[in-house]
Amino acid sequence: DVITTAAHVLIDQFGKRRIGCVFEPMGGEGAGPVPLHFASILTRSTTPLSQPVTRDWGVARLVAPVSGATPYALAGAPDVPVPVTMCAGGNRSDAAIGVEKCSIRRVIGMAGDGIQEFAIDCSAGPGSSGAALVSGNRILGIYVGYRSEAPQKAQAFSTRDYNFAISLSGPFRRALLAGAARE
Repeated sequence: DVITTAAHVLIDQFGKRRIGCVFEPMGGEGAGPVPLHFASILTRSTTPLSQPVTRDWGVARLVAPVSGATPYALAGAPDVPVPVTMCAGGNRSDAAIGVEKCSIRRVIGMAGDGIQEFAIDCSAGPGSSGAALVSGNRILGIYVGYRSEAPQKAQAFSTRDYNFAISLSGPFRRALLAGAARE
């Protein structure tokens, strides 16, 4: 009943919490949208689109657990390159849910608090922000944004044209663990 996402999914450009946010589980019997418990939201930034990408993370509790869901284990900093699966709403289409095998290609940088920024070769589109990057049953990071003219199209990876993600480390990891520990 605790999710990770990009802070800009939860907070608009004016620093206000977006109302009506829901989590939409992928698959499963009777799985439908589950509202977020807004008092539980933890983020590093109130203006994530105007701050470094390593501050663009959010953790929130759902108003009810997702029936039958198994939580991901938290991975440490991965050795790159590493293959991952990106699970995203908006992957290739703003109205679709997508699952794609792709890779974390390189570490672009690291914030002073230990959160790494990764270059990834995963496709993305409107609504992909906050997507989980998983390997097996472990989550390695979340998709945050793009530096590409066509982020929704598969293309050859380059240092100028890529999508990017951040690691679940530092204050992001601590917020996730604190959120999961709440009763």
